[in-house]
Amino acid sequence: MMMARKEAATRVFWDMSTCPVPDGYDAGRVGPCIKRALKKLGYTGGVSITGLGILRDVSTYILQILYSSGVSLSNLRMKCFGLQRTISGWKMAGPPWDNLMLIFAEKNFVGYLGMLELNRVHVIQGLPFDHLQTAFNPIERLVWERFQVADGVDSGDLEEDLEEDPGWSCEVCRSNGQGFENFSMHLKHKLHVSILLATQEEEEEYEEY
Repeated sequence: MMMARKEAATRVFWDMSTCPVPDGYDAGRVGPCIKRALKKLGYTGGVSITGLGILRDVSTYILQILYSSGVSLSNLRMKCFGLQRTISGWKMAGPPWDNLMLIFAEKNFVGYLGMLELNRVHVIQGLPFDHLQTAFNPIERLVWERFQVADGVDSGDLEEDLEEDPGWSCEVCRSNGQGFENFSMHLKHKLHVSILLATQEEEEEYEEY
């Protein structure tokens, strides 16, 4: 297993489809709590967080709060292999020494995590939850509350000034941009909707096969 380098930057990929923000939980706490938890563990490099998934299934209110807190958004094309494709793209384009942290609740993804480690990816695992436990008990363990409790901070202490727009991307249309309003408008655009419908038909055929 490759050891994470605490002075390097950390890229966090969060599968929002399998590990959503629980009802009643303040989504604005997610990003700051993750960053503070990493800092508490001694990781001093920059942290960038990307929430991925079929984002049309997530409320606009939640997405806007996350974006405002510094979490970038990535709308995936299909449920199958979307997270793997994103991580593979990051691995090829990003610095080889950067750390990787994954938040997911899909037991079939654990094998892929092991493959990443074999390929010399620096995977962080010493966080307030164990990825194997999360994979098998996604709802009961309430990942975000464990981050919050482990960090020991109050909601008023989590506010931070964002240096830049986190940005967004859409795998459906292979486009990207900045500004939450632009992202929201993009998801409603006729071209996006037409491509999405074709993608859904393709996914249904794949699942039947």
